[in-house]
Amino acid sequence: MVKKILLIFLLSSQLFALSSLELAKNIVNNSSKKTQLELLFSGQSYTDSNGNLDIDKISRILKTNSLLNLALKNSQSLRLNFKAKADAVLFFKIINDALNDAGYVYFIPTDLLLKDGEIDYTIQVESQYILDPGTFYTLLKSNSVYIKDIKRVGSYDYEYNLDFNKAKLKTNINLDLNVPKSLEKPLKDYVLSLKNASSLAIEANEADNWFPKVLFLDKNLNLIKGVKSEVKNNEFLEIIPSGAVYAIISDMYSLDNIRRGLKITLKR
Repeated sequence: MVKKILLIFLLSSQLFALSSLELAKNIVNNSSKKTQLELLFSGQSYTDSNGNLDIDKISRILKTNSLLNLALKNSQSLRLNFKAKADAVLFFKIINDALNDAGYVYFIPTDLLLKDGEIDYTIQVESQYILDPGTFYTLLKSNSVYIKDIKRVGSYDYEYNLDFNKAKLKTNINLDLNVPKSLEKPLKDYVLSLKNASSLAIEANEADNWFPKVLFLDKNLNLIKGVKSEVKNNEFLEIIPSGAVYAIISDMYSLDNIRRGLKITLKR
């Protein structure tokens, strides 16, 4: 009986999963291109090693066949909407980092809805380039976040439905216990594994003006504790809360405030 239920579940999951053709149609959103899209994608299943749609491959096929043009003649106001069920801290960390890495450094959040763990987030950005779905897919994939669907709902208006079920935080620094490490100016927040340490000590350069922002997350990437200071403080020492596995270290206002980097020590 259990095997039958599992088989039914798997079949129903496949039944409701978006096909490569359906995704391509949603990205292009042009009924005059239906025949061409069907010739390219009908009967084809472009998936990655995890069974998710390989949007990088799908995007490349669309661009090669002139079905997806990302370069605009003039700068336009683009609207990007992201929907997911996720922890808010993790969601904004991963989404904002991916947007920055994709070249969208300056953008304006215009709408945000948080309800029962569901997040609906919209930004506006001025750009001459539409966000490349393939590039965005690859950036999100590095944190095990996957794109379930992309819908073009206007000339410069896209909606992304995201899967955070297997999301993980990608660390960008590696520390040994009880060994201080001086780090260069961060291009993005420092993210580290706490390695069963008991406390975290941080020093900023005296020439900098650091306003500490340190977040402690558990193994499931839920926020356990956040320590934030609106007062300049170039020294930080905090007992690591029970269950914390990761720490995100930043500045309350701008990473330019720690342009000379930080010295970080994980204490046993």
